[in-house]
This record gives sequence, C-alpha cells and structure tokens, in this order.
Amino acid sequence: MAVPSSSPAAAVWHDEGEVDPRWPAPSAPVPRQVSPTLVVVGVLLVLVLLVAGLWAGGGFARRTDRLTPTPVGTLVTAGPFQLRFTGATAQQRTSYDGRVTWRVTVLGEGRTTGVETMAPPHDGTDGMFVSRDDASGEIQEPDGLTFARDDGPGGQGFTPGLPLQPFQVQFTYGPTYRPGATLTLAALGLELRDTSLVGDQDPVWASTDDGDRFALPVRVLPAAVS
Repeated sequence: MAVPSSSPAAAVWHDEGEVDPRWPAPSAPVPRQVSPTLVVVGVLLVLVLLVAGLWAGGGFARRTDRLTPTPVGTLVTAGPFQLRFTGATAQQRTSYDGRVTWRVTVLGEGRTTGVETMAPPHDGTDGMFVSRDDASGEIQEPDGLTFARDDGPGGQGFTPGLPLQPFQVQFTYGPTYRPGATLTLAALGLELRDTSLVGDQDPVWASTDDGDRFALPVRVLPAAVS
C-alpha cells in the first residue's frame, strides 16, 4: 500500500510494494541540446555588436598618417593609372528652391597603363580620392569624375594607349564652406583585392592606406544658379 511521506516539505508518496521485474531499468537523463539556429544567431549578434563598437570608436576611419606630401603637378602612379593634379576651382551654386552648395572641382590629367578603358575608383570606402577644406577641416568624398580628350569628350574613363588626358574630380561642399587658398587632396594607392565580405568575388582595384597628399591652389568661379 502506498503511504504519504512524513516530510512536511513536499507531498511525496512512497510505494512500499515490490518493483515488478518486468519493468525496464530507468534510463539516464538525455542531455539538453542547443539548437544550431540559436548558436548562429548568437554568433551573428556578437559580430554585429563588435562591428558597431568599432564603428562608434572610429575603428573604420580612413588613416591619413601614411600619406606623402607631394608637390602640385607631380606625376604619380596608382595601380594601372598615372595621374597629375594641378589645382582646383570652387563655385557657389544656388538651386531653384534656394539650396546653396559649393561645387569644388579638382583639375588634373591622367592615363591608364592597362589594356581596357577604365576610371579610377571613387565610390565608397574603396575609392581613391578624398578632399579636405584646409580652413574648416570639412572632408568630402567625390560625387563623380569627368574625362576629356584633345579631340572631344573622353567617355567614362581613360582610353588605353593615349598620353595624359584632362580629367576632373568633383566634390560637393555645404553652404558654410568658404574657399581658402588651398584644398588638400588625398590620392590613395591602389591594389588588386577581393572586396566582398565573404571573399568569393574576382579581385578589383581598391584603395590602400598609402598615397599622396597635395595642397592644391583654389580658384573661385562666379556664383551660379542651377
């Protein structure tokens, strides 16, 4: 006959009868397994927090301590390009809705030593050009590039086999920009590498932390409405 335990802590029943020999022996407890999905989610969360911390702390900021001061007009080589920069222009522009910006244009020449028409990379973190206003310290990346040949427009890049051709690098500065005597241009080096996150793409020309720094003279153009 089963009788209740005399312990006041819990209502546990003890069966004083004999165990049926036909019953199987008790099995060991099964260890609790963690879902692989939870493991992956946890790892991704840690990576996201790590990247966010690096970004907040400036861990992805572009290095500038490895730029070599280079005289204006010096021909420099970066990957498959030879480039020379001679100066810059600044023009205040007012849109029809009253928005004021400054178009800063870096003037130069360049050519490619490659075998196909190509343009220097200028977008995002892999771009090779950065400008800084020496008076305010404002930094901008390019909006675009334009190319020209002696016989007309130069298309979307430098044509192989030609000598140095005129080209421009355009930047947009805010309404508080005031042109100073010089503008600093950083022209970074280039290397072939896979820039994808998982490393499964063909290598492309992308910027390095090394390069040249130019103090370009600035010429102010008459204001315009665009």
